[in-house]
Amino acid sequence: MLVGLRGVGKTVLLDQMKRDADARGIHTACFEAPENHSPQALLAPALRGDLLGLRRREAANEYAIRGLRALAGFASKLKVGYADIEVRLDYDPEPGLADNGDLDGDLTALLEQVGVEARAAETAVVIFIDDLQYAEESQMAALISSLHSCSQQQLPVTVIGAALPQLRGRMGEAKSNPTSAVRAML
Repeated sequence: MLVGLRGVGKTVLLDQMKRDADARGIHTACFEAPENHSPQALLAPALRGDLLGLRRREAANEYAIRGLRALAGFASKLKVGYADIEVRLDYDPEPGLADNGDLDGDLTALLEQVGVEARAAETAVVIFIDDLQYAEESQMAALISSLHSCSQQQLPVTVIGAALPQLRGRMGEAKSNPTSAVRAML
């Protein structure tokens, strides 16, 4: 996490890191998390492009299609909870894959599938999120849990975020609050 006051260059650094990753052939997704929009709603269309790009690699084609099916399931369930998502679905959802309506579980399943796909394609996926301080506690808890699971499995997927200083405390609260997981499911 890049944390600092407004105007110190967090976004400039985030953009440079994305350009560096792109130059090395790493697949990237980038978006800003504005107020009153769920980061997951912005994540879905950003990941769609990466999944379609990885699908072109023969070694990852099968995994990419499964990733697109996971994204379809994830997006279909988010439409129920978040009115701000709009994703064109290229594939039908795979029943039971990132489609149970539990943000924590669905995001974990989606990012794990993206990681499996990236590993098969011998690359990585990095998601860049600016203004992450606007995410709700349950959304941050789901993101942290998802990334923890990917890390435990040594999957090549991660998030680099930029935010105002209050994000540090809010992220700690999101994972230390025992009701965060319950709220993420609602």
